[in-house]
Amino acid sequence: MIDLDAKIRSLVERNIPRKDIVSELDAIASDADSRAKRFERAKKKGDRYRAESERVLSARVGRILFFLHHGVPAQGATDADLQLYDLLKTVQ
Repeated sequence: MIDLDAKIRSLVERNIPRKDIVSELDAIASDADSRAKRFERAKKKGDRYRAESERVLSARVGRILFFLHHGVPAQGATDADLQLYDLLKTVQ
């Protein structure tokens, strides 16, 4: 699982355009969904936990994408999400 906060901060620090950040986040969400489905099919106890972790990551990315598209925080946004929103406001 990736460190989403670090990834977004890195993209913003490198002055990556907003559309490229959205594309990167879409790819992260898609990959997380794929991994969650794969782990969910596995029958090991640890894999079910990993599936849930990937679903949480995908949901968080979805909230951040909602903010980038609409300019308002998504319902259920956490304090960490709000900090990233403030950072992403500067991106053109």
